[in-house]
Amino acid sequence: MPRFLLQLCIATVFLCGFPLALHAAQWQVLNNTSRYKVAYDEQSVRLIPSGQVEIVLRFIPRGKAERKSAALVYKEKRYHSHREHYQINCSGQTAQLTAIDILSALNTRLKSLRGNTEQEAILPGSTLDNAAQRICPVLDVGNDESDEPELPEEPDTPEDPHLSSDQLQQIEMLKKETTSNSLSAESWRNLGNVYFDTNQPELAINAYEKALSLLPDDIDILNDQGTMYRQIGDYTHALANFEKAHSISPQNLDSLYNSGYVLAFDLNNIPKALIMWRRYLELEVEGDVALQVQTFIDQYGK
Repeated sequence: MPRFLLQLCIATVFLCGFPLALHAAQWQVLNNTSRYKVAYDEQSVRLIPSGQVEIVLRFIPRGKAERKSAALVYKEKRYHSHREHYQINCSGQTAQLTAIDILSALNTRLKSLRGNTEQEAILPGSTLDNAAQRICPVLDVGNDESDEPELPEEPDTPEDPHLSSDQLQQIEMLKKETTSNSLSAESWRNLGNVYFDTNQPELAINAYEKALSLLPDDIDILNDQGTMYRQIGDYTHALANFEKAHSISPQNLDSLYNSGYVLAFDLNNIPKALIMWRRYLELEVEGDVALQVQTFIDQYGK
């Protein structure tokens, strides 16, 4: 299955709700659990009037199995990751989960879940405990020590200084695979997928290009590479990928949706976008994506 289905969240509230944040997130690696890669947004950390500290944590599943499991837990098949909003009582070592945002591959909020009504104890060694150790001394809340603990340095890598050690190892392992067997399309695909998940679009595009040289008609790779082209603003190449995927498999819903998205909102070609979306509804009329496509048609087809 393809890794990405483009999602739209335009300014009108009735389509997608309010934006997730009014600031540009600055994610810092926190730790990794057996299921998730966890980071926190530095820009979300603030002291509120109650004396507690707000923070937003991002949870990205470590693999496909973990992602599918989370999708079942949150009852959202388009689940890609989620964010948890907390209020931490630094002096009392308690925290309240106030909300959970379920996100698509483009960080569009699919739905928001209510959190807890009360503060709960922070377990020593837990993700929240690590978060509290990071933010409480910085804001000097309930901490009489004059010296702040040094933060652990993030691993340095030519690709991204904020990758975890596991991600770095996975990248290096896949690089060795592609070097030892340059004719392995699956190794190139997997390397592209890792770059995709770690938000390195240029590297992902190059890896997918190697995979496509061996599997030129693979619609999943075409869609994934098209997504990365769009992320760097190369809408012409992105559309070419989606349209090729559609020509190979006219029943492929992702390529229809993605083509319509780029045509409408990146290239301002509403008439052609409507053609793609109507073809989508000829194949699929149920589900959240079909409802969103119908909303687009109702809004822009007048």
